[in-house]
Amino acid sequence: MRLTLDSTTLRRLFVTDLRAFQAYRNDPVVAEFQSWDQMDDDRASGFLHHSATVTPLMRPDNWTQIAVADTETDALLGDMGLHLSADGSEAELGITLAHAAQKHGHATRAVAMAVGFLFDATAITGITAWADIRNMASCRLMQRAGFTQNGVEVTDGVTEAVFVLKRQDG
Repeated sequence: MRLTLDSTTLRRLFVTDLRAFQAYRNDPVVAEFQSWDQMDDDRASGFLHHSATVTPLMRPDNWTQIAVADTETDALLGDMGLHLSADGSEAELGITLAHAAQKHGHATRAVAMAVGFLFDATAITGITAWADIRNMASCRLMQRAGFTQNGVEVTDGVTEAVFVLKRQDG
């Protein structure tokens, strides 16, 4: 998988992305609205190795983690999780970018490419994304990408906006 839109590329994560991956995943500013834990070298390497080699990318009832990279340098800017429901009818997505990569349009382009990929490569009828309601940048991102807020959910004390994008027929 390799999709490019201007200065943003979606590709597989590589084991060689380890240092950049850990740098933003361990950044408290980036992690503020995320639910994942920090990873030591071994765990992060294993995660990246699995992400680099899992085939096919979109398996029902599994998450696929892909890289958001700079088109010119191929440097890792962040990552995106894509999930296909067990019955293949719905997908979920989530995105994380390094602090330095934010506010440059990378997230908007990455989500647009992922939406196109999901609708082209699968038979899904819709995509759902969640954003902590305090994370206004993520909420605005989903709206820019064409998602509609469809309520809020509280999980483990965190209130998240639920965003939905339905397949447009025709």
